[in-house]
Amino acid sequence: MVILHYSDYFKDVAAGRFMVAHTWHFNLFVDLFFVVSGFVIARQYFGRVDDAASIGRFLWRRLARIYPLHLATLAFYLALAGALHFGAARTDNPARYPLSDLPAQFLLLHAFIGERLTFNFPSWSLSAEMFCYLLFPAVALIAQRRKEAIIALVVFAALGNSLWVVAAGTTPWADWINQGGAFRALPAFSLGMACYLFRDRIARWPVLPGALSASLAAFIVLGSWLPTMTALLAMYAIALLAVQADCAGRDTLLSRLGFDRWSPLTYSCYMLHIPVATVIITFGSRLLSLSPPERLILAPVAIVVLAFASVVSLRTFETPLRRYLTEAYDRRTIRPAVSRQESAR
Repeated sequence: MVILHYSDYFKDVAAGRFMVAHTWHFNLFVDLFFVVSGFVIARQYFGRVDDAASIGRFLWRRLARIYPLHLATLAFYLALAGALHFGAARTDNPARYPLSDLPAQFLLLHAFIGERLTFNFPSWSLSAEMFCYLLFPAVALIAQRRKEAIIALVVFAALGNSLWVVAAGTTPWADWINQGGAFRALPAFSLGMACYLFRDRIARWPVLPGALSASLAAFIVLGSWLPTMTALLAMYAIALLAVQADCAGRDTLLSRLGFDRWSPLTYSCYMLHIPVATVIITFGSRLLSLSPPERLILAPVAIVVLAFASVVSLRTFETPLRRYLTEAYDRRTIRPAVSRQESAR
């Protein structure tokens, strides 16, 4: 995603146009994230959200994980919008800062009714994730009684999206973002849940050595030539191969190279890469009066700054605040409940 979005900042030069043309399919890595998220959430919470108290705690913990950084990046762009309003800054894209989109942004509804590419636009996926989180307790309760129901949800969600594309004449649902992005996420998130519920069977699938690394490399290099929905199916297949490796406890080339150690930084990197680009690439090029070809030097600078900012954000902002919010919720709910039980005795 970083490569795709950063390439768009350099589309005035040949290298940038080439990258945009050959990395458009990288946007489908967000669908891989939805599958992984469904798998991880099911692994952590399946069978543990069966009453009002546990559901409330689950949803609060999810909000404590995703909302603070969303609010921080939104505040950054609100400050920038204020600077634009008072003439302290300028932009070539004033439509990116519409006040009318703020209610949807604050309420995490912008994967339903948001205006496309506003403020920190990658945050649409948080709204889509929250939609899946809200459905998770009900889906988990049904799946506890009949596991096959989760397969039906994957099929019917994908089929419903496809029928809507035909009926409404929209773009392929793999392209849905701020309007319909939540429904794009549902088949992938449900697929991740299904992978967890059927993990024992998946672990017994025939092993193809190197299949995950080879398919991932092929998708990165050749995916731009695939039709959108074919590329989405390819991404789902890659997700299944990754889940199979995890369920079977097998090392892959990526794990042997240590890529898994950076997984805690993925959310920080995802949420911060556009604000970093705004500061380093947009503001930096204006401050230094760089020509379009000269701006290319700012790309590696932005990546280095992004890596540093992601580490700082995770360690000093996201993790401490998540712990504080979780503990505060527990103090207000669990301890009073225990006190009431003791008084009843």
